Amino acid sequence: MEFIKKMKTREFIEMGLKTLAAVCAAFIAIILMEAMIYNIQLNALKKYGTQTVKQSNVVAYCIEQDEDEYFVVYYMENTNKEEDATEWFASNAKKDLKTRAECEAMKADYKDVVFGKPSPFDLSITPLHYVIMGVLIAAVGGYFAYRFVVLGKEYKKIEETFKKTGTIEL
Repeated sequence: MEFIKKMKTREFIEMGLKTLAAVCAAFIAIILMEAMIYNIQLNALKKYGTQTVKQSNVVAYCIEQDEDEYFVVYYMENTNKEEDATEWFASNAKKDLKTRAECEAMKADYKDVVFGKPSPFDLSITPLHYVIMGVLIAAVGGYFAYRFVVLGKEYKKIEETFKKTGTIEL
C-alpha cells in the first residue's frame, strides 16, 4: 500500500506541474496575441489615419518615427454615457509628420500631449478581450481539474483492488 501512495503522490505532483506549465503557456500566448493585436491597430492608425481632432478633451500621443519626426495619434474619450467606447484618430504618417517643437506647441489645443506610444490597455484591450482571456485560462484549468478527478478515481480503484486481492493491477 505504501508503494501505491508514493506513486499517487508523484503522479499528483507531476499533474500539478503540468497544470502550472499549461496555465503559464496559455498566459504567455495571450500576452503575445494581445501584443500582435496592439501592433496591428497601431500600424493601421499609422497607415490609414486621415483626420485630426481639435477638442479640449483629446490626448495627443506623439510617437517618434525618425530623428525629430513624430507621428501623432489622438485619443478622445467618449462623453456619451450610453456607449462605452473611446475614439482613436491619427494623421496619415506619410503625409503629416510633426517635429518635436510642433508637438510641444500642440499643448495649447489639447488636454495633454504625451511623447510615446499609448498603452495597449488603452488602445487595443477591450472588456471582450478580458472575457476571452478568462475563458481560455478557465478552459485550461478545467481540463486539468478533470484530469485530477480521473486520476483520483483510478487510484481509488487501484487501492480497492489491492485491499481485495493483495495485488496491484495497473
